[in-house]
Amino acid sequence: MAEETITFELIRKIQLEEQKAPILTKLPTNFFNAVSNYLEQKRKLISDEDRKSSLELRNIERLVEDIFNRRERKIINAAIINARSGLPPENLSEEEKSFYNSIVTLIKNRRNDLLKNLLTGKTESVFTVVFKEDTPEFVGIDEKTYGPFKKGDVTNIPEENAKILIERGIVEKLKG
Repeated sequence: MAEETITFELIRKIQLEEQKAPILTKLPTNFFNAVSNYLEQKRKLISDEDRKSSLELRNIERLVEDIFNRRERKIINAAIINARSGLPPENLSEEEKSFYNSIVTLIKNRRNDLLKNLLTGKTESVFTVVFKEDTPEFVGIDEKTYGPFKKGDVTNIPEENAKILIERGIVEKLKG
């Protein structure tokens, strides 16, 4: 979908489409950035006494939040489906792609580590970590290849490897 001028009507139309569709709908190019600019312009135009404009702004914010929440839920569901079947979703915005990829990685790692161990009877201790810096791929204690990782990536790695990376300040263990 080409870049469109953001209006209340367009936001409402997109919200209704997201509400009706079970999968992600196609958003205009740079939708979230355009909405951010639109809201910023609206906020500048509102005076403290302008109750009607203030209500309109709150309604727009609610619609945007609803779109975001619905898409977030659909992205999480799509990540679960992808981890099981390998089928990627359609209509991810650029802003949503890294969120989606992080969730798929987490789910796949969890499935590989926990489910495989449950089914084979092996129990390897793993830590869920977040990378504090870009890190090239490495071979873990379990002889699997991990990475490469970008700053902010979340994954499960063997406990021994995690402890070394934590000591070096490369990762931080997530609670859980």
